[in-house]
Amino acid sequence: MQVLLVLLAALAGFVAASLFAVYAYGRFAKRAQGIPSQAFPVADDAETALDHLIAPLTTAHREESGLALLADNVDAFAVRALTARRAGRSLDLQSYMWRNDLTGRLMVNEIVQAADRGVRVRLLLDDLNARGHDRFLLALDRHPNIEIRLFNPGVVREGPIKRAIELMLRAFAINRRMHNKAWIADGRVAIVGGRNVGDAYFDADQAANFRDLDVLMLGPVVQQTETVFDRFWNSRAAIPIRKLWRVRVARLPRTRRRLAAAIARAGAAARPYLQRAAEGRTL
Repeated sequence: MQVLLVLLAALAGFVAASLFAVYAYGRFAKRAQGIPSQAFPVADDAETALDHLIAPLTTAHREESGLALLADNVDAFAVRALTARRAGRSLDLQSYMWRNDLTGRLMVNEIVQAADRGVRVRLLLDDLNARGHDRFLLALDRHPNIEIRLFNPGVVREGPIKRAIELMLRAFAINRRMHNKAWIADGRVAIVGGRNVGDAYFDADQAANFRDLDVLMLGPVVQQTETVFDRFWNSRAAIPIRKLWRVRVARLPRTRRRLAAAIARAGAAARPYLQRAAEGRTL
């Protein structure tokens, strides 16, 4: 009987601690909300390279959407790189996973170059796979044209024991993950589908690669995709990464140098991807 009472007391204590953790996280998430923002409107007047390329098609077919399957992994990489290079207004990017590998770094380099040209970049990542990369992401977030938010992030960013305790206390809430993938450029073109960003999704992994599928979209469906992105971006579950750290621990110039050095070291491995994007055959 005494053992049962001890177990019941322990269970009650755990439930109370769990409820308090969920309540405290809710208060934190409310205070940590970022400034709401929406997709930029698309005018009939062509302003960017993507406007000039796509506006004639959408103007001629105002009520219709254009769809094309992206089955080839290298083409799927190239079309993302091309839209980033030709964007002049905005990149709204959403992913469950963004690997810090060859193609992941090449993609980061593309969005940084776009931001350097004045393109507004909003990057929303699920926190489950973003953990461990905070310093790199914080450095990118320091760019005046890049903002990064994490979906349902843990408050504890370092220390395996503290993180494990948070996982246990918020077990049900922490399991709410964001599997959406979207790549939207200038409100003109959107890519959605099964591919995350990483070598295994673009035929760059030396061990095994996924056979996945994306859809390249033009027309009204792009605005619908932007609406979904905005709902996630402005939701209470999306927290700006800068709000998770009291001290800014990363520097953008150093991250730029490391990124450039990593791409240079990749050499021949990066060449097929950069060449396919340079050819521009996929867009």
